[in-house]
Amino acid sequence: MNKQELIEELECLEVSTDSLDYLRGADYANERAISLAKQLDEPKKVVVPKFVADWFEDNFEELDWELGGVLINAFNTNRSERSDFQDWLVDTTNYPIETLIRMKLFGYEVEKEQLYKVVIDHKYLVQLFSGRTDARLVEYEELTNWHDSAYKLTESVIKAIDERYWPFAVKVEG
Repeated sequence: MNKQELIEELECLEVSTDSLDYLRGADYANERAISLAKQLDEPKKVVVPKFVADWFEDNFEELDWELGGVLINAFNTNRSERSDFQDWLVDTTNYPIETLIRMKLFGYEVEKEQLYKVVIDHKYLVQLFSGRTDARLVEYEELTNWHDSAYKLTESVIKAIDERYWPFAVKVEG
């Protein structure tokens, strides 16, 4: 039962009695219980990088019983071929085991990737089609013809288009 379900249950409580004093006391106690329930802190979802969320989804079923075994299997690769997830897992500043448990218990959100604009000689790099590497440089005035997602790009998208654009990337704030 979550916080909202508790509040709804308390709001539906009815007391049947012939005593007006008893009814007043029961109503007061119920209102107080609702007030306290509204003050409860709900566990917050953890925010994780996409690669952690992907790993979690791929291994979610196994996490029911064998968290240790699943984590050991995550390292069954050559150390020189270690994945982003494995690097994240050994970085204790992430509190990886606690984070995975909180993901399992309370849910999670995927961290939003930093977006960048590529500006070269007052022209902006625009990805012509989402999911493809077709791109061109356009004048600032032409940006109104494009959705934000066409020119606010992630590092991986920029590098997929052409790595030489990356040095011209400027962080998009907000």
